[in-house]
Amino acid sequence: MTRPLLVLLLLSAPASAASPAYLDVATSPKGSTAADMFRDLGQVCTGASFLRQRQTSGSVENLDLLLNNQVSLAFVQLDVLKARDQIDHDERVRALKTLLPLNFDEIHLLARPAVVKTNLLGKTTVSGVQKFSDLRGRKLGAWGGSVVTARVLSAKSGLPLTIQEYQGREEALAALSAGQVDAVLAVAGQPVDWVKALSPAAYRLLPLDIAPARVNGFYRPATLRYAGLGGNVGTYAVQRLLVTRDFKTPERRAALLAYQKCALSKLTQLQETQGFHPKWTDVTFKEQTWPRFK
Repeated sequence: MTRPLLVLLLLSAPASAASPAYLDVATSPKGSTAADMFRDLGQVCTGASFLRQRQTSGSVENLDLLLNNQVSLAFVQLDVLKARDQIDHDERVRALKTLLPLNFDEIHLLARPAVVKTNLLGKTTVSGVQKFSDLRGRKLGAWGGSVVTARVLSAKSGLPLTIQEYQGREEALAALSAGQVDAVLAVAGQPVDWVKALSPAAYRLLPLDIAPARVNGFYRPATLRYAGLGGNVGTYAVQRLLVTRDFKTPERRAALLAYQKCALSKLTQLQETQGFHPKWTDVTFKEQTWPRFK
């Protein structure tokens, strides 16, 4: 083949020969609510193959990845967003937009069962914690976005406590079992498989005895329902959002808006498909807690 002909063929090659573009989505660890919901969305919105999952430790890492341009979308708790804006004063978060407002994840406060003793005189003493306010001056373990939730609850309730940050669930629960912390806080959409698997003899769910007015705008009242771990336990829930940067390039905007439109149109299918995450039943796509991508 002559050189001029080769050059002509290269110049006339179709643009479709280029590698397809992908957008990375930060979810959470495998088996988490965010990871499961991303999987479900991919099954009903089959045109979203350009989105690739990046599993992470949770909301804090997800937000950092998004702000530092390491991913294009991220599942993030609303309180993590608001804390970065209102407490850390990071103005970059104000440029982020909600692609999809999702479910509310419950705050799970776990502790070892309190020990009740009665002496010979009939006096009863209780050692351990039975509710959130009992943690005054004590140690609370958390990981990922739950660390931010613990800090916000401490600040909003006016309850001083020491927050110990761990790398993950196993490490935090091990610290609780070893008596290194008095309770562990985890934000997750119930029912959570690993919570259901906990032994009632070793763990209890504790109520968050905080006045709603103190946490309004961050959390809404909720109830935990796990047989054997405390029955119906009062708590709060925080909304999870799928957020993105406010992209201006037409092809990216069009792709994300198409994904958004598909999800909005398939909500009933997401809620009724057997095997999909049960938290879809809580989703309305109507909450306006953070500016919408449009």
